[in-house]
Amino acid sequence: MSEFDVIMNDYEGQNGKRGRACVVVLGDLGRSPRMQYHALSLARQASLEVDIIAYGGSEPHVAVLSHPSIHIHTMTQWPKIFQGLPRIFRPIMLLLKPIIQFFVLLWFLCLKIPSPDVFIVQNPPSVPTLVAVRWASSLRNSAFIIDWHNFGYTLLGLSLGRNSRFVSVYRWIENRYGKMADGSLCVTKAMQHELAQNWGINATVLYDQPPEFFHPTSLEEKHKLFCRLDKDLCQPLGSGDCVSGGRLGMENYELDETLFPTQVGTGIFLKPNRAALVVSSIRCIWARI
Repeated sequence: MSEFDVIMNDYEGQNGKRGRACVVVLGDLGRSPRMQYHALSLARQASLEVDIIAYGGSEPHVAVLSHPSIHIHTMTQWPKIFQGLPRIFRPIMLLLKPIIQFFVLLWFLCLKIPSPDVFIVQNPPSVPTLVAVRWASSLRNSAFIIDWHNFGYTLLGLSLGRNSRFVSVYRWIENRYGKMADGSLCVTKAMQHELAQNWGINATVLYDQPPEFFHPTSLEEKHKLFCRLDKDLCQPLGSGDCVSGGRLGMENYELDETLFPTQVGTGIFLKPNRAALVVSSIRCIWARI
């Protein structure tokens, strides 16, 4: 059974199957691998034409870009100039931004793309995404599916505080429109339990299964990566910089050599005395073993 069969199990379009799906991401598509997997699954397994509506930014995977049945529609990002406005204007921006996003998104959903069988939207963000997609699904007689990655109101509460009125209104909208969906997906049983117990939403757990292009990095790919990062890794950052210190005594350093892999002739090898690499969400550090 394909992913499309799972999410459409309880829904049948009154006008018959159109052979089309729309994936909605109010964010950087390149940083939304799960939604890219949805698009690929719907195009490959269900043989659907797939429209993706998202912001630009990071490059999506080549498999998404090259698939003839996947069509990406890029929206314009919210101007960065508004991010530098004085704090006094913040309440105005919190109201103005979702209103503008709502009408832009609605234009793409209702006029820019052909009518789909189903809209699949990533949540969060919930506002104005869930509202716009719900309206579009009603106008175009399409199914409305939410893929719950997290709760939008909790993320907003991190910056505004849980007691903020904006957070309360956000949660009400997220809850109300979440219940209007024809179906819901989530990534864990814990999220499924939370949605069922406290939100009254029955969601289907759909675990991430990376496609075939997800594989261990080859030595050649590692070498190209560290050749690109080499200047950044070895840029002096002060007296405590152990990375730049690792260059001391490397008089025979060549462009084909990095801190980790090195190229000798046509062969690429991992250095026996290479550093241990640790990657975190904050910074990348390494230490000599």
